[in-house]
Amino acid sequence: MNTIFYFTGTGNSLKFAKDIAANVEDSSLVPIAASMKSVSDLAPQGVVGFVFPVYYCGLPRIVCEFISAINLDRASYVYIACTYGATSGNGGCISQTKRILKERGFALNAAFYVKMVDNFILWSWDVPPVGKHAKLHENARRKSVDISKIITNGQNHFDRSITEHITPVIYGYKHFYQTVNHNDKAFNTSEKCTSCGLCADICPTHNLGMDNGKPIWKSENCQRCLACLHLCPSACIQYGKATAKRQRYKNPYIAIDEFKKS
Repeated sequence: MNTIFYFTGTGNSLKFAKDIAANVEDSSLVPIAASMKSVSDLAPQGVVGFVFPVYYCGLPRIVCEFISAINLDRASYVYIACTYGATSGNGGCISQTKRILKERGFALNAAFYVKMVDNFILWSWDVPPVGKHAKLHENARRKSVDISKIITNGQNHFDRSITEHITPVIYGYKHFYQTVNHNDKAFNTSEKCTSCGLCADICPTHNLGMDNGKPIWKSENCQRCLACLHLCPSACIQYGKATAKRQRYKNPYIAIDEFKKS
């Protein structure tokens, strides 16, 4: 049994989790956000994987909390696959996950970094040109095949990361972790909002609701996954003034309805 727990914002991590599941026999996909309330009751057996994006060069807060709480007593092999887009480094997720699991008496058997289309547009960069997306998708698909073989064979493997212990400090991971749940006040909508409500439907942590036909951010459990911003059909959601002229991105292999189940 290969149980893959995933967290996704724009669909990259869900697509990669699906690719692994397609190549590893007897696999099942379980959304982390939708399972968070019952995590203490979960006790997956056999092979257990966690697929998620790299945030501020570390684990998304919800993924950190999930791995810290799930019962892995019956797991025979544990791995992580971390999708990232930044060119400056792939982060410190391996050492962070190892530390969390070690404190609980568990071990990490394998870890992988997977470069995909960068879509964190809150800082000084934009989504890469569309012409580069196909190659990134294909490279990720090929890597999923290699990773699937490693998982199937039960091999120990850790991708090399020259920035493993440096970039989380540079990118302020500690501050991100401490403030992210309530740091959504800069999100806003323009006059292009059609009151469709999709943003509230696809927010994985239900941190977004509707009031008089307009989205409101609750400052309760935001993860900065940017699903609301990128998936808005009218591109009316902004983060301060930083995102007004920047591209939007959704993994083309993931349907909108799949976000509603994540």
